[in-house]
Amino acid sequence: MRARAGVIATGPLLAAASPEARAALMAQTTMLAVPRGGIILRQDTPADRLLILLQGSVGLSTAEQEGAATLVEIAAAGDALSIVAALLNMPHAVTGTALAPCRLLAIPAIAFRLAAAEDAGLMRAAMEQMARQARLLMDQVVNLKTRDATQRAARFLLHRLPAQCSTVDIPEPRVAIAAWLGMTPESLSRALHGLEATGLLRLKGRRVDVPDRAALHRVSLPRPGASQAARRV
Repeated sequence: MRARAGVIATGPLLAAASPEARAALMAQTTMLAVPRGGIILRQDTPADRLLILLQGSVGLSTAEQEGAATLVEIAAAGDALSIVAALLNMPHAVTGTALAPCRLLAIPAIAFRLAAAEDAGLMRAAMEQMARQARLLMDQVVNLKTRDATQRAARFLLHRLPAQCSTVDIPEPRVAIAAWLGMTPESLSRALHGLEATGLLRLKGRRVDVPDRAALHRVSLPRPGASQAARRV
């Protein structure tokens, strides 16, 4: 119980709750371990748990009936995967698949709704997380409409690169990253190797070294007159 409390307290969402609200949720929390490729949540099923990703990476995809799935987001550690559905008591809008081995906290949705209704700090943190998710989706639309393959790849790496750090590990399969960035795996590979050829990064398996963050940022910026039509490359 003490170890679980420590894990919860370090999460950005539950850390905002009062000690009393956090303790009440802690008593109902379970830990999940999901291997790469495992299904974490399914589209159109009830969101009966709030899932907080502690470690790993999750691809969130949506599909129409009998249609191919479309990857719409890649969730990282700290994200609450089902927060909108859990708060609104609605079915999941997406399917979540582990792109790397994952550890998650699962909290009964009804318990989270009750706690958020009574705890202003927890509700504020939930709203901030939902706002960030909405902003990321908007950024993704702009990314697809205004940036070419190289710019998208550079921007993706910049978002993953920790502050004051020049190295980042990318655990997801490149096919998943390419799908999220709206390009083919071959286009992603060409973009990454092109950036490496110009000295902007070094590829070492799943690890990427970025010697000059500012230079990579300049490459990621849309060029004047960029097409406003979505491009699939």
